[in-house]
Amino acid sequence: MQKLRWWLLGSVVPVGSACAVSAGTSGPGRLGDLALGALGIATAVVLWTAGRSAQSGWRGWRLFALAPLMPVVGLLAVTVAAPDSPLEQVALRWLPTVPGYVIAVVGILTLVAPSRLRGGPRPAVELALFLIACVLVVQVLVLGPDLSWLDLDPSGRAVLAAAVVVTSATVAAAVLLLGVIESRRQPMALVLLAATALLAPGRALGTSAMLTGEEAVGDVGRFLVAAGLVLLGAAVLLDPGPCPETRPQPHTGRSTHLRQLLPHLAMTVACFGAAAVSLTGHRISPVIAVGGSLCAVLAVLHRWLTAREEQHLGTRLRRSEAYFRSLVATSSDAVLILDGDLRVTWSSPTLGTTLGAADAVPAGADLLELVHPDDALSLARALQPAAGASAPAGVLRLRLRHTDGGWRHLEAGVSDLRSDTVVGAVVLHCRDTTERVAREQVLEQVAFTDPVTGLPNRAGCERLLEQALGADEPGCRSLLLIELDGLDAVREDAGRDVVTEVLVEVGRRLRATVRSSDAVTRVGGGAFAVLAEGTLQAVDLLADRCLSVIEQPLDTGAGVFDVSAAIGVVDLGAAESVPDLLTRAELAVRAAGAAGTGTALRYRPALGSAAERRARLREDLPGAWDRGELSVLFQPVVSLGERRVTGVEALLRWQHPELGEVPPAEFVPIAERAGVIGELQRWALTHAAAAVLTLPCTGAPLRLGVNISASHVAARTLVRDVAAVLQSTGLAPERLILEITEATLMSEGEHVAVDIEALRLMGVHVALDDFGTGRSSLAHLTRLPIDVLKLDHAFVLRVDRDPKARALCESVVSIAGALGLDVVAEGVETPAQLGALRAAGCGFAQGFLLARPMRPRELVDVLDNGAGQLWPGLVASR
Repeated sequence: MQKLRWWLLGSVVPVGSACAVSAGTSGPGRLGDLALGALGIATAVVLWTAGRSAQSGWRGWRLFALAPLMPVVGLLAVTVAAPDSPLEQVALRWLPTVPGYVIAVVGILTLVAPSRLRGGPRPAVELALFLIACVLVVQVLVLGPDLSWLDLDPSGRAVLAAAVVVTSATVAAAVLLLGVIESRRQPMALVLLAATALLAPGRALGTSAMLTGEEAVGDVGRFLVAAGLVLLGAAVLLDPGPCPETRPQPHTGRSTHLRQLLPHLAMTVACFGAAAVSLTGHRISPVIAVGGSLCAVLAVLHRWLTAREEQHLGTRLRRSEAYFRSLVATSSDAVLILDGDLRVTWSSPTLGTTLGAADAVPAGADLLELVHPDDALSLARALQPAAGASAPAGVLRLRLRHTDGGWRHLEAGVSDLRSDTVVGAVVLHCRDTTERVAREQVLEQVAFTDPVTGLPNRAGCERLLEQALGADEPGCRSLLLIELDGLDAVREDAGRDVVTEVLVEVGRRLRATVRSSDAVTRVGGGAFAVLAEGTLQAVDLLADRCLSVIEQPLDTGAGVFDVSAAIGVVDLGAAESVPDLLTRAELAVRAAGAAGTGTALRYRPALGSAAERRARLREDLPGAWDRGELSVLFQPVVSLGERRVTGVEALLRWQHPELGEVPPAEFVPIAERAGVIGELQRWALTHAAAAVLTLPCTGAPLRLGVNISASHVAARTLVRDVAAVLQSTGLAPERLILEITEATLMSEGEHVAVDIEALRLMGVHVALDDFGTGRSSLAHLTRLPIDVLKLDHAFVLRVDRDPKARALCESVVSIAGALGLDVVAEGVETPAQLGALRAAGCGFAQGFLLARPMRPRELVDVLDNGAGQLWPGLVASR
């Protein structure tokens, strides 16, 4: 395509040179005619080649390509025939040229779809006006002011008349094409109109020169024809091809503003042509007079048709506007139109109905002054974005005042049409959401409020903490986490309703104790939280006051109850997030509870380190037995009568590769919470049983005691695990003693008693561990399925110096003996304790005084030394 443009442009130079040479020499302009013939052939090639890509088939440009060849045929006919008469030369040249112009007219009309050529009577009037005006101008140029159609013979008259009509029709077709062509092809149509406007007078002047013999007029005609042919080639090169759109042409038939002026321009040209003939002193022929009159009549008719169409169009527009206004007015969504300064230009009646008055949003009012003050800034940022940004495509929330003084909540969809030259405004499609917002607020109240105390619940507390942490200036704020102690006793004695009454009263007391700016929330069953402002010293004093009011007696319908509390205090500035803040508060309150009820402790990094240690142990404990980190130590159980070792208690030890030795009191609870206590105790049972079988014995075989956790018993796998260990190791069942706490044996559920009874039927002994701690009761000894009673270290601690403790110990030993139970005293650390226990009739003892926990090889040395005799020197036998 680029080569064609250069080729066409390059062809203008030789053609122009030939025309100039022809004008400067005497005689007929044969050189100029030959140059025009060559340019016509070149133009036909360009139209054919370029038109093939624009349209398919024998239509449009490919049909138009035949038109420039017809004048070349006429030139060849004149050259070959060489007629003598000028009129014969003109007739012979126009005979093939007239069909060429007819082909050109058809080619022009087929450049667009036929649907675009239909437009009612007005396009027909325009076409007639264009045609008559062109005919008048062209016939004047052809005949000149002196000749008349009557001066020609019939054959010449017919040929020239046909020439005048077809050239005028070509220009008229080009004008019609400009009015109906697609917008993107309008530059092509303008160039094509210019080409036909040059070709028509050029051919007319050439014909006039042949008839009159004026070579100067002929040279001008050749220049005009050459320019018209070049513009034809340029037009086809500018054509992007038919539009893919299928929308029909508008009813007016107009696609350019220029076409609105073309009918008047045609009439003006016709009138100026007639005036020019008159001003040159020639008589106006009847053809010119009739044609000018017809142009004037057609111009008036065209104006009347245009006015009628504009009236009909205005009626349709008003009807369409009324239709869409009715749709907008009856829509459930209100429409608000704003100008570039966010001033109201129009609002739908629906908005007035929503706000209680038609003038609730008056035209010209500033929207930012009408909305709620809290919404003005966000609305201004959204609707007046920074340079280069556009208005949001989402939903805006705003509040407008109702006539009753309240605020209505609206959701507005934004259509930013400020860049649209027709609209030039911001359109808000508003929907009333007041009722929905009210329901959401009620649901939010339910979701963030504790139904018992009416205080914010845990979710509400977290929201308050998020707001406090996200504040630009959080100030000095602290969180007090309060954990009540004693609610279980209230529930057991008086029931849940009284617990609710206690919680309500505690919440009331806390609310009355803190300042009005402090927030009190209930975050759990017996847990409250206070978000307080003030210095560290002021917050510590507030924590003491909270403890004081909680510890005051609570008068309820079921009586007076006493509860206490522990408080953990955390500074908000030390936490990065709400979960981190609550975790620190829980660590602090847990440490306060461990220190004793009625204690308030502030969080310190050491508490976080302890929590990190527990988390690390919880992560590393599973699989520790497979990694060889666990071991079993044995503490000898000595018969006080025989003074030798008669049994051992297996004790687990964990040697962490990084944290060192971890005591059982630390990792066993972690194993229970992590759910691996069953695997841990199965490993301990297996290794302890296998190790005991390798120990030497001189008398009765040593018995093995193993601690069993409550979680293992609750898992319902204890019987199966013990049976598997006995079968795999070969340990005799009567040598195994399972040490279980009283709370586990007394727990609810028939499965516990069934499992314990099954173990005893297998021959396994059951020991009641840690007797003397908690709520141990002598009455339970008659109901518990046990064989051995183990006295806790706390029970033995004062037996040597407290007569009451000694009397109680003697009573327990006497009752156990009457029930046929063996008694083992744990934690014996002094000879005095050992002597007192022996005097009380206790049968067995274990403790650091006798032997510390030892490895199997160390235990072998003890058993081999003196046939297992183990005694710490002289012990009184009082």
